[in-house]
Amino acid sequence: MEGRALRQQPGFACEECRRRKARCDRGRPKCGFCAETGTTCVIVDRRQQRGPKKGQLNAMRSQIAALQWQLEQHFGSTSGDTAAVPERRVRERESESSRAQIPEEDSVSQTNGLDAETHLALTCTTSTASSAAATTAISASTLTSTCTSSDSAAGADLVGWADCMDWQDPEDALMPSDGSHGTEITLLDHFDRVDAGPSLVATRCNLTNLMQADLDQLYFDRVHPVLPIVHHGRYLAWASQESLTPARACLQSAMRTMAAAMSGQWAGLADQLCAETRHLLETHGQTPITSKDEIPLEHIQAWLLLAYAELLRIGEHQAMLTVGRAFRLVQMARLYNVDALDNSQVSLVSTDHALLDESFVDAEERRRTFWLAFSFDRFLCLRSGYPLTLREEMATVDLADRFQVHTRLPAPEENYRNNRSIRMGFLPEALAEPAPSTLSPFAECIVLAALQGRCMTHRDASVEDNGLKVYDFWTQQEWLASAVERRVQTLVPYSPVDGDPMLLFAHMLAHSAIVFLSDTVQSASWHTSTLEQQLVTAAYARRATVAALEIVRLAKTVPALSCFKAHPFLPDPLACAANFLSAPFTPVVGRNEGVEQLLRVLQDAQVINGLAREHFQSLKSSRSKSKDSSSQA
Repeated sequence: MEGRALRQQPGFACEECRRRKARCDRGRPKCGFCAETGTTCVIVDRRQQRGPKKGQLNAMRSQIAALQWQLEQHFGSTSGDTAAVPERRVRERESESSRAQIPEEDSVSQTNGLDAETHLALTCTTSTASSAAATTAISASTLTSTCTSSDSAAGADLVGWADCMDWQDPEDALMPSDGSHGTEITLLDHFDRVDAGPSLVATRCNLTNLMQADLDQLYFDRVHPVLPIVHHGRYLAWASQESLTPARACLQSAMRTMAAAMSGQWAGLADQLCAETRHLLETHGQTPITSKDEIPLEHIQAWLLLAYAELLRIGEHQAMLTVGRAFRLVQMARLYNVDALDNSQVSLVSTDHALLDESFVDAEERRRTFWLAFSFDRFLCLRSGYPLTLREEMATVDLADRFQVHTRLPAPEENYRNNRSIRMGFLPEALAEPAPSTLSPFAECIVLAALQGRCMTHRDASVEDNGLKVYDFWTQQEWLASAVERRVQTLVPYSPVDGDPMLLFAHMLAHSAIVFLSDTVQSASWHTSTLEQQLVTAAYARRATVAALEIVRLAKTVPALSCFKAHPFLPDPLACAANFLSAPFTPVVGRNEGVEQLLRVLQDAQVINGLAREHFQSLKSSRSKSKDSSSQA
């Protein structure tokens, strides 16, 4: 054994044999292969051991745990207790490391093991709150391998993180198409000082000029057709100023928030913009108000747009809390009384046309702001059954004649955009008879929203007290049915396929009101008292069936219009028709196909619309339950 030759000579293989992964005879000064081929034989006698330096992995884990904890403090966490200290996370990771048996204690780092950028970012100090800004310098590849998925989603918008385009959520890809500028997100200062009130942490989006211009254009392309309260020309005039008033800064932020909420490209910014807009509004709202003249119209408009954005992104409950601020400001500013003295405010025989145009635009913008809040109140309360805040009728059972709003209906969009004054009628005039041809789609939606509110009040008032009827149910039912039918006949000449999302929404509102009235009759406790009323109930059911099928036909045009341009409350009439067609007392041919069509539209719209997502999940669940019950039967 001692005389047997060794299988290979002691020492290191040459670099050429190592490159070829071939056995080297370790000959000196040249190995056999290099001597035969004439290759320079390079032999390295001393090599560094592989792996990181001793204790370096634990140090890196400690730094990452501290960074993760700071992110949770700023953005919140959904993966566990946010109050956990970094030391506990370090111990957890050390225990995981020991179980994984990582041989780090006996290893030494090689010189090129880590790149300089990652090493510098991971070794920087993170003991104070100001070091949160340093976390933005960490590459996405390093943090995605160590942080949880919730932390990655929370920090996806930080500086340097936008370079990572492989997020699980496609909405996190926030880079513009040209890739020239990224989205910079910085943290506002903590308001922890004694003179600053309670602690408040918000986010601020530093948008580049190109991003601001894109969001402004998106607003007037997608948001303004369904929420037409801001005059385009006036906005461009004051938005170009170097310094804005606080109210206009709030409105501009709210407009861009709403544009991001109705966009696929900028949807990832919507939540940060919502937080910034709310912070601006609450800061501006701390100024004491002593008279209605001190309430800027832009401040009310900003609260309304923020409520719509929260409706799309968060849900109806948060939107109701936010829009309540707008309702109170509307009442304080007396926007329901814009045209109480309209003979002196807008005179069609005025000789000063410039003054006429300016006064018309001022009044028209106030009218539109009031009617947008009025419609929001109707649509939101109709879903939840809450009492109305902006009431149009007095406290009486005679709902058709009492009226207290002295603000004219909004003018057509062309007149509003071009500053051409026109005298519109009041809401009772439109409800009493078919509207003139100058009634805009926005005004049609307002009339139908008022009818929806009256239908809801009518349903709530249809009660009996100890067998004594205190409300003339059938008289009011027929009046509302006639008013809704007049609106349907008014809309017949106007095709909803012309690319106007407001007009499409008006058509669906009219037909959903018919379905609502049929449901009211079905739920009335005395609708089976006489044979005549039974026949009337059946007639209402037939009308509702036709209206629901008409909504299905209109829903087929939504994909051509794009869900990004649809009205935020469009899912409500779609769900109204789907629920009616899904009911067992609706034996109509093709109702299953109609419900499937409505579900497809809701499924497409749920990407950006929280109401659509809620309706889709509810309808899908109810249909699956009905199928299970039918299969068991």
